[in-house]
Amino acid sequence: MIIDTPERFELLDAIYRDRLSSWADARATETHSDGDGDRVAAEVRATCRRIRASNETELGRLVAMLNDAGVAVAASSVSDQRHTLEIDVAPTDAPRAVAVLLGDGFASSCSFARGALESMWRTGDSQVFTRDGAATTVVQLRWRRRRAGRLQRLFGPSRADWDAVELPTWLWWGYSIVRPFRIIAERLGLRSTDHSALEPFLVTPRSLIEPLLDVASVGADDVVFDFGSGDGRFVVAAATARGCRSIGVEQSPELCAVAVERASEAGVADRVRIVNGDAAEIDLSEVTVVVLFLPMVVAARVVDDLRARLRPGARIVLHEQSSLAHSITRPDAVHAVIVDDAVTVAHRWNVGV
Repeated sequence: MIIDTPERFELLDAIYRDRLSSWADARATETHSDGDGDRVAAEVRATCRRIRASNETELGRLVAMLNDAGVAVAASSVSDQRHTLEIDVAPTDAPRAVAVLLGDGFASSCSFARGALESMWRTGDSQVFTRDGAATTVVQLRWRRRRAGRLQRLFGPSRADWDAVELPTWLWWGYSIVRPFRIIAERLGLRSTDHSALEPFLVTPRSLIEPLLDVASVGADDVVFDFGSGDGRFVVAAATARGCRSIGVEQSPELCAVAVERASEAGVADRVRIVNGDAAEIDLSEVTVVVLFLPMVVAARVVDDLRARLRPGARIVLHEQSSLAHSITRPDAVHAVIVDDAVTVAHRWNVGV
């Protein structure tokens, strides 16, 4: 359901603030003359309940696996808006908990060795894991509550510090020294401040693909470009559902191989091109639609660049639950998209209009 009714602005704010369920409950207690408003609130509540139920089922399964491995779960929670779980364990149990998640098919958002790994266990507080399915399930495993004091902000290592340099195991404590120098280097412009590579990779939920194609007005004559196409689900679905051509660019050779196989199995290999490379270097002269599902820090770099490179009449659709970065040119349209098991906000730019 693409929501264009008058209450969408309040709905968008609720999504951005991760309060969608509360918004729907509040709407349900009010009296409306607008039947569409009641219908939207009812559908939003139903979606939130389905997401929560799915998350709770997955949490129960993971907690049972952790318990079987001798890991006690101290606390846990689930979202009713995102496919996200939080699990708290004791610091001494964290390595075993990680092993359980990796053995169950989850992937870590980052990988460290030697001193960085030792520092993470001793001074870090959490790690994010993802597993792809109809949607990406995100698990935040937390083994320590990080204190937000001044000393912690200055000397407490983070993933950006562990990624900056490789130290031997015995020198794990050195990351507390690396951190202030890394921060100074970034402020002086001597080092990039882009830590987006540390973000978990998420895929567009399958149930959102068709509504997003509608937002982008994709037809048979279009050429759809997916910036960071992952396993190719979006470009293959676009070619299958709309008869268009599509191009997916992905830096992971393994995911490219999955995408090529997916296109072949769907019978659209002649209309889907998968490129293993950097999306920023691709020729966009024939592209008419670009679809983005990126961390907002990355989107802030690429949206306006894409607007300058695309031909008039092209469309860009960025979807995310986060509010749009202030540095990005305001979109021509914003839509809340609610389906059975997923929520997003779709921003559309019409190039040259």
